[in-house]
Amino acid sequence: MARQCIVLADSPGALVKLCGISTLERLLRALQRCGYKQALVSSSTPELIERELARPSWPRSELQVTTHPRPAGPVTIEHVVRLWPNDTDLLMIVPADSVFDLRLLRILASRHGSVALVDSGAPDRFHSLVELVPSTQLGKLCGPVLLQGDWARSQTGSLQEAVRAGLDNQTLAVEDVATEPLYYAPLNRELRAYWFPAPSPANAQVAKQIILDSAQKGTLDFPATVHAPIETFLISLLCETPVTPNQLTIITNVVAWSATILLATGRLGWGLGLAVLVGVLDGLDGKQARVKVETSKRGKLEHWFDAIFEVSWWTAIAYYFQHSGKLSNAFGYLALLLIAQAVDGMIKSGIRYASGRSIEELGTFERILHFVSGRRNVFVWLLTIGFLLGTPTKAFIAMTWLAILTTILHLPRAVAVFSRFRKTRKLQSQIVFR
Repeated sequence: MARQCIVLADSPGALVKLCGISTLERLLRALQRCGYKQALVSSSTPELIERELARPSWPRSELQVTTHPRPAGPVTIEHVVRLWPNDTDLLMIVPADSVFDLRLLRILASRHGSVALVDSGAPDRFHSLVELVPSTQLGKLCGPVLLQGDWARSQTGSLQEAVRAGLDNQTLAVEDVATEPLYYAPLNRELRAYWFPAPSPANAQVAKQIILDSAQKGTLDFPATVHAPIETFLISLLCETPVTPNQLTIITNVVAWSATILLATGRLGWGLGLAVLVGVLDGLDGKQARVKVETSKRGKLEHWFDAIFEVSWWTAIAYYFQHSGKLSNAFGYLALLLIAQAVDGMIKSGIRYASGRSIEELGTFERILHFVSGRRNVFVWLLTIGFLLGTPTKAFIAMTWLAILTTILHLPRAVAVFSRFRKTRKLQSQIVFR
């Protein structure tokens, strides 16, 4: 994988703000998440670019950035060769006046020869953003290229014309955005990889909406379909502020544990109200991280926090029901609920390992089941409805049986996936042995 890169950054294009950060800052954060440790920033406006780079930025703190001034005008291939690091044969060159899906940068960096990124079929929603981008016979020229040293040293003139000539004479391979897989596992959905130049003020809202849409996870349950547009609206405001994903996680946990205390002390109305609120707040940290490219390894701990406070809610409710005498065997139902959730969690993890996808994406039945299955959001809504109807204990019992039923209904798909996985592994081992 190419580990060296040159970033072409000129004002004003590289300094256009989108969702609270400049296109240059967005690109550098993305490069760090692609595994890059160093970036050479070539600029014809070095003072303005250095001023931007001087801003504190923890999301790219592991990326060492060096600025190199160059004359105004088209970037020449000779300039690129002069900056070429001595210890590398593959070098990625990326313009900072554009926005790129992280997947595209990773795909390009993983190639082993000279290749240019093009798009032979940009969707209609991108039209206003990419209509002025230069075209080739193979599609729109997106900007990023991965070059080998020998190829670059054999070229002359501007970088863009050298790339065009390389595509025409087929000495430069093509990576077509339009042919990349749509499925994106981290979001459990199909999502076309996006790219576009820094938007003009007239197109800023279109560009922002594309970024916001790209942060939405798929396969939502019923309550989450209600939460999703609320979360997106809130992130459209929060992304323009310095609020970090970790700060949002802390706020969510404070509210969540406040709900635990209220539920344990019998204040079910207030506790469930906060639990419903957590359903919205809980999606904000991840969306903020994806929109502003602030994802981190620490962010994965948020899922463990979720699991802990979720169990605390059910335990708090069972404690109140048991000690108030409203449900004498509340702890028995709690045990059944937790066992069912634990087994279902193991089934889901096993299916993702064996198939590479979540169980909800493997069939129509599973998608329908997921919409109303035994999950935290559904449980909270079920308990809230039960409270409003004056039957919270019955809602708790129904919640337990829903968790058990969900686990049982997931078993047939699990058996089918594991059986297919074993057959595939057995066949692969036989081929290797032969």
